[in-house]
Amino acid sequence: MISLLRSRTAKNSYLNLMGLAVPLLVGLALVPITVHGLGIARFGLLSLALTVLEYSTLFALGLGPATTKHVAEGIARKDESTSDLVVMSMVGHTILGVLGGALIVLLAPVLVNHVFVVPQELHSEAVTVFRLIGVMVPATLLLMSLFGALEGASRFGLVNLLRIPISTLSFIIPAFAVTHGIGLPAILASLVVLRLIVCGVLAGVVSSTMPGYRWRWPQDWRRMRPLLAFGAWLSISNVVSPTLVYADRFMLGALRGISAVGLYSAPFDAVMRLLMIPGSLVRAMFPTLSALHGTSQHERLRPLFRRAVGMVVLLLSGPAAILVLFAPQLLRLWLGPQVADAAGTATRILAIGVLFNAAALVPSTFLSAFGRPDINAKFHMLEVVIHLPLAWWLVSHYGIVGAASAWTIRVAFDATLLFWASGQALRSGQLSIHGHRAGRGAIPGELFRPLPTKGGE
Repeated sequence: MISLLRSRTAKNSYLNLMGLAVPLLVGLALVPITVHGLGIARFGLLSLALTVLEYSTLFALGLGPATTKHVAEGIARKDESTSDLVVMSMVGHTILGVLGGALIVLLAPVLVNHVFVVPQELHSEAVTVFRLIGVMVPATLLLMSLFGALEGASRFGLVNLLRIPISTLSFIIPAFAVTHGIGLPAILASLVVLRLIVCGVLAGVVSSTMPGYRWRWPQDWRRMRPLLAFGAWLSISNVVSPTLVYADRFMLGALRGISAVGLYSAPFDAVMRLLMIPGSLVRAMFPTLSALHGTSQHERLRPLFRRAVGMVVLLLSGPAAILVLFAPQLLRLWLGPQVADAAGTATRILAIGVLFNAAALVPSTFLSAFGRPDINAKFHMLEVVIHLPLAWWLVSHYGIVGAASAWTIRVAFDATLLFWASGQALRSGQLSIHGHRAGRGAIPGELFRPLPTKGGE
């Protein structure tokens, strides 16, 4: 059984990695065409609008991963009402998307006139662009629900078979449009239509591939509560995490100037790309872990945990070691001597941090599969309190090196907490299907009180 899980997880990991890598390569090739065709100002507006769309996923309140977890558990238990969960998730995502999209549509003039610095001649066009982004939000959130259902059914082949063309078309459409003289609002309108079409295709794929799936209106909407409870904690992490990741840049800008931000950002973003590899692995593991936990097969989780940690460390140790040894030389070849001299030491420190961060993805994923995203969220809230003053002091005294050190210290602390919490959970068997305590040696303290997942429990 373990060997079967390992082969399935490896296959799904490769598929996830392809789903990320192929669009990235297409983007590298086509973005210069789009930049040249739109011009710097309009391309900046397009990038800003798509960033707003990316952040609009916060309106989903973590329901996408919650759908993955509960669908995986339902399929493993052969629960006939699993299809009801999918419909509930779709309805919830659509309602949240309409609310979030309407807010962006209403705030579009405010974003253009008061939040972002937009050239005067582009104001009218920019308002239209942001309103189109608002229209795109409901479809974007609905896609999260449908992809979450397919991932819960471990249909990663289909997920990436669909995700690759969707992501690549997001680069192809603008590049094709600018070569034919099509303007930015029409490009955004095309992307809206693309997402609506994909929603229809995905709905058909879900109904035809999920075991026992039936389109029907759910009778018991109380089953929405565990989705919302799980997703609410994930949404807290999703709000706090950007602060932990990007606070050092704001501090560098405030204390050392914009040039320091530029020298630090490119190496930081490059090092973070290494997390694509373990990220693909743990994402592939998540539905399997949820299914094992949902069917009380706890004895299988401990060996999977050890193997996953070993695999992540093995995958990242080589790249991290290369960066520690040769970061200045690599930066000199890639970005020139100025960046190499300023950020070489910082990149070495970040390489150590990324190894801690990659390893921490395993216990973080296990805790979420156990139905305990609250532990991750509570750790993040604790880390904000510690990280922000420490980062301010380090950046003020050591600049770019201080920023890298603050981030590395934070992720090492985060990894320590997560390994401790997941180790306690795996040893005690405390994290039962419905959140009840089971056995002795449970994780102590109010911080880790189990979440209820059914009404009244």
